[in-house]
Amino acid sequence: MKPSPVRADPRLIFLPRRDGVTLRWEADVLGARASRMAPPFLRDDLALVLRALDALQDPAYPIAWNDDQEQRFAFGATERARLAALELWDAAERVSADAPRRVGRRLFHALTADPAGARALATLRDHATALGHPLRLELCFPPEATDLAALPWELLWDEGPLPLVLAHDGAGSIARRLDLPQALPPRRQASGPLRILAISPRAGISPELRQVERAARLDTWQPLIDAGRARVIEVEPASRVMVVQALGAGPPPDVVHFYGHGRYLNGEGALLLDDGSGTAWTPATTLAALFGGVALVVLHACQGAMLGVSAPLVAGVAQALCANGVPAVLGMQLSVRASAAGRVGAVLYQALAAGRSLQDAVALARRALFVEEGDRVSWFVPALYLRDRDGGPFYLRPPATDPTGEAAPPAARQMVLAHGGQIRTLRIQGRAGSAQRVVALDGGHISGVSMEDRS
Repeated sequence: MKPSPVRADPRLIFLPRRDGVTLRWEADVLGARASRMAPPFLRDDLALVLRALDALQDPAYPIAWNDDQEQRFAFGATERARLAALELWDAAERVSADAPRRVGRRLFHALTADPAGARALATLRDHATALGHPLRLELCFPPEATDLAALPWELLWDEGPLPLVLAHDGAGSIARRLDLPQALPPRRQASGPLRILAISPRAGISPELRQVERAARLDTWQPLIDAGRARVIEVEPASRVMVVQALGAGPPPDVVHFYGHGRYLNGEGALLLDDGSGTAWTPATTLAALFGGVALVVLHACQGAMLGVSAPLVAGVAQALCANGVPAVLGMQLSVRASAAGRVGAVLYQALAAGRSLQDAVALARRALFVEEGDRVSWFVPALYLRDRDGGPFYLRPPATDPTGEAAPPAARQMVLAHGGQIRTLRIQGRAGSAQRVVALDGGHISGVSMEDRS
């Protein structure tokens, strides 16, 4: 499922202290270094900032067309004054259109205010650029770091024109890891076609929108299905009973793809499932029990990876799934537009089908949203959570390239023929698992054959 990495991604470990935050930087090029950081937002401000960014996700903002939008778009006088002090409220009496960039710069300045942190990040960026590699950061959060994990770190933005993950080659990535004091289940060995379970509740989704999403999703998966590389089972409608039955009908799926409504309310994340003639908000703890054993869960649902201020680190859906051993979860840390979620899915599965790592696939999806959206407010919303402690690229199947990035040669491609002649001291180079053929024809003679393993 996940081969040993050649180059582990740099890690940034957040350690909250009474007087601030200690950052531990770990990378081959750095060794282990430490820096200090003051939280970029006060606790009360953080909740308000997340609300402001969430409001921007609605294409109708700031014009409310229904009661839900009226509530989400409403900021009281005190809140407006505080957002103005944070430079996130503009003269048009609305959340500033460039609030994501402003928040990203505040995060970057907090991370690099300590010269030790600035030097560590600069070294990592220069090293990645010199090697021609994308900058891939892994952010690690212990249980007491909920307020830090709730921040949209994907927005990190220096004084340049592009955010950190999109600068240079545009293929940078940020993945999040939970540092929890518990053992992890062994990796499930998987082979053969990808087993994909698509869960698409009817609750709250119009038939027209569900059909558009389904058509786009199947269009992406169809080449894999036609090539025998994927098998898809759909659960529709998606009641708890039907989901349990689908998950128990065979081996655990490699991918669970959820398309529907999500929320983060009263300190807990939940997804909306169908329940007979009614609906059922299913909490994160229940979902964690459902999806154990799945390799990757993709949540195309609002707030599927959101965390609340001062809540437990595992209160969100994505975080709860990872805590229960799901190796990788891609969720939305805010509300998400249907168009943005659909675009993420299309790019994500195309990249995974091409043998790209999950980190690369998410990076490509971010770049697509940043380039294609006129207001550029959705590109940072997908948040990737990884559970294991190994680091490095995550693959659902062994990649089509070797760890150096070179195309792996197909098996049984080297053949040596001695047709009526002599070959002495023959040395063949190949990789383990490849087939080599040495044949003497019409009186030919071959001697001194040796094989050099280039694995």
